[in-house]
Amino acid sequence: MSVPLLKLEGINKKINNFELINITLDLYPGEVHVLMGENGSGKSLLMHLASGDTEADSGQIYFKSEKVSDKYTLLQLSSSTLYLKHDSSIFKMLSIPENIFFGKIPYKNRLLKTIDYEKLYSMSRELVEEFKLPFDINDNISELGYAQKQILKICRAYISNCDIMIFDDLFSGLMESEKEIIFRIIAKLTKKGIGIFCITHSLHDVLQVADKVTILKNGTQIKTMPVNSSSEQDIINLLSTGYGIKRYPKLKVPIGKPVLSVKNLNSLGILNNISLELRKGEILGVTGLAGSGRTLLAHCLFGFAPYSVDSYLINGNPVNISSPAEAIKSGIAMIPEDRLSSSIFNYLDIIENIAFPSMKRFSSFLSINSMYLQQSVYDYISKFNIPYQSSSTNILDYSSGHQQKAIIAKWIMSREKIFIFDEPTRNIDIASKIDIYNSICNLVQKGVSIIIISSDIDEIMGICDRVAVLAKNRLICNKNIKDITKTDIIKLSVGSFYEDYTPEN
Repeated sequence: MSVPLLKLEGINKKINNFELINITLDLYPGEVHVLMGENGSGKSLLMHLASGDTEADSGQIYFKSEKVSDKYTLLQLSSSTLYLKHDSSIFKMLSIPENIFFGKIPYKNRLLKTIDYEKLYSMSRELVEEFKLPFDINDNISELGYAQKQILKICRAYISNCDIMIFDDLFSGLMESEKEIIFRIIAKLTKKGIGIFCITHSLHDVLQVADKVTILKNGTQIKTMPVNSSSEQDIINLLSTGYGIKRYPKLKVPIGKPVLSVKNLNSLGILNNISLELRKGEILGVTGLAGSGRTLLAHCLFGFAPYSVDSYLINGNPVNISSPAEAIKSGIAMIPEDRLSSSIFNYLDIIENIAFPSMKRFSSFLSINSMYLQQSVYDYISKFNIPYQSSSTNILDYSSGHQQKAIIAKWIMSREKIFIFDEPTRNIDIASKIDIYNSICNLVQKGVSIIIISSDIDEIMGICDRVAVLAKNRLICNKNIKDITKTDIIKLSVGSFYEDYTPEN
């Protein structure tokens, strides 16, 4: 067997109240080593150590058999490692080719920094054609969707000269066909002998791409094992004791009359003549590839994006929702896909974030019943299994899973009757997903109606009553879950049998 590219031996690291304890793992050339565990289990901190971004308190790191023992060897490790995070920057003022080849821009004259645009665009065009990327090199970077941006980041990794790559949750929020592009790129990287660490919460991704998987929990290493001799259930059992009995908890709730309906909705040339309805107690799943308009549809329904429509009805009554304030007034709540920029008040603690939309409920004249308000928030924190620290703890100090649960808790506390969830479980651990699915079930049990926009088809199949598929600027399918298969949804999303398929509305 070849020598490991990287070996971590007996690693310990303490930051604030969290500690990595006696971690030992390795990464070989051409190997994909996946890290899994709940948010806050220590995956990202471990990768900061593996990338040379920070030093361990004790233990030893070996890079290409050489002990990383001083600033020089630490710099060697750092310069040979590319760490791509799910929130890594895209340079909005640059073109797609400039983003991909940032740091490796070809110059006609290096001294004068004269860019060779002909060569730059030629190389970018070859890359797009090689991997059949879901964008054109002349597309506007600001108009790319989440999945397209993730793929662009992987392309940036592909053209780098690093020995080690770390992908932190880059697969989350992508559909199968989009993941296939990334998997093809990873396969080519490993053929070059590059070693790859992947952080993911998706069991399917592990089985597709990994050679080894390491499970972390509360800073400790539960187990490292080869994927080819491990089953999905083996990994589930290690991630969470007792998990797997009901991965997608689903309650049978009577479906009532339509509570929301739109007819012939159009927006920005991306959505054309979209007609759909949501019934009382129903969970409607909306899916589609990157650029299909699934998030735009959510923004339109919530008054956050411009649109035209023949009719928009709430409980049978015409409404004019031109802003989020109008949507909330009509009883609609929305949990957007980008929680950090659209859902969280960064400067407030978790109590204030959860309480914010419900202030009126606890106010009379000019005073707020703060004791009643805080007790209600504490109840929701307990229901959602959010580890409460102190009233002064900023919400950004919580893991992404607990942040997402806090966002959902604040809207449930506001008692709206229609919920729009956009990628509600992206970048969060399995235990937090279960908590969110249970909260969704509790909502529909109380007569709430829900739209879930998701690229995770297993999630759609597991939690929803009906699915709507967006493709080629229109609604291709609107069917009961029991009348459609996962394969059908994938084929519809990529447009492989439009002619043979009759949409049902």
